[in-house]
Amino acid sequence: MLLTGGGRSGVRPFRTDGGGRLDRRLPWPDQRRVVRRWRRTRPFWAGLLLILGGAELLLIPLSPLTVLVSLGLGGIAALGIGIALVVAGLFLWLLPHTHHYVSVNAMILSVLSFAATNLGGFLVGMLLGIAGSAMGFAWTPVPQDGEEDPGRPRVRDGQGTRTLAVLLPVAMAAGLVAHGSGRAEAVP
Repeated sequence: MLLTGGGRSGVRPFRTDGGGRLDRRLPWPDQRRVVRRWRRTRPFWAGLLLILGGAELLLIPLSPLTVLVSLGLGGIAALGIGIALVVAGLFLWLLPHTHHYVSVNAMILSVLSFAATNLGGFLVGMLLGIAGSAMGFAWTPVPQDGEEDPGRPRVRDGQGTRTLAVLLPVAMAAGLVAHGSGRAEAVP
């Protein structure tokens, strides 16, 4: 079935039945269609960012045992927070109905990693965790065919919630950068 992109001029038509040029060229179109349907019914990218942030926090402490002992409490905290962020990402994938609870806990752990580990994995793991948890919290399930959600505004092409989920972490990072660029002065 072909649909046009909301009646706007200059928008190419897109397919809703999953068929297209890539399905003819790439192998296993049925398996890719199943994975695509699974991915679209849960906060997939939020879970992926949480898993990547947790894996980045785990990289430093998973060096030889002598390095871990020399890192002390920060190394042990990085192990705990990293494993917890990876588990939170898996929870978002496997139990998407728990996204609010898991995302709030992942946000707390990500911010805590700044003080408890090596500056949140040199800021990379912390920022990935913050972005993933914000996207996971903002995710809303798309109603199935025939279902109508009266509390959700109608968006013609489904881009409204995705735009918010992408722009929220970007706006937060821009606010942190803009706020940190000012000079601190002593108050008399």
